[in-house]
Amino acid sequence: MKYSNEKIVKALLLSPLPLLFFTAVLFIVMNQEYSLYSILVVLVGHGLVYLAYCILTVPFSFIFSILLNRYNSLNLLTICIASIIIATPFFILFGWSHTGEISKEWWKMYTDTWTIFMALFPGLCYWLFLIRAC
Repeated sequence: MKYSNEKIVKALLLSPLPLLFFTAVLFIVMNQEYSLYSILVVLVGHGLVYLAYCILTVPFSFIFSILLNRYNSLNLLTICIASIIIATPFFILFGWSHTGEISKEWWKMYTDTWTIFMALFPGLCYWLFLIRAC
C-alpha cells in the first residue's frame, strides 16, 4: 500500500507520544510527586525528549519510510526493523550523555527487555497511526 508523504510525517510525529505519555505518568506515580510544579517539570522534560526525537530520528525515519514506501515494503516488519536500527544510535547517545562514555559492549543493550520495548513500541505506534491515517 502506498502512503502519502504527509501521512508518513504525521504518523512519525505522533508515534512517540503514547510512550512519552505512559513514561510521564509512570514517573509521576512512582515518585509520588503530585504537585503542579513537579508535573510541569516532568512534562517539560518529556517535551525536551520529544524535541530530541524530532530532531535526531524523524529525518532518518522519514528517509527509511520514503524508500520503503517507494517499493511497497512499508509494513509492520520493516517498520520494526527500521525502528531498532534507528534506536541504536539514539540509545548510545543517551547512554553517553548520562555516563560520559560509550559502553565497550554497546550491542548488549538489546539483551534488556525494556530497551527492546522502548525501541519497538514507537514503531508499532507509527504503524498504527499510519494505517489509521489512510
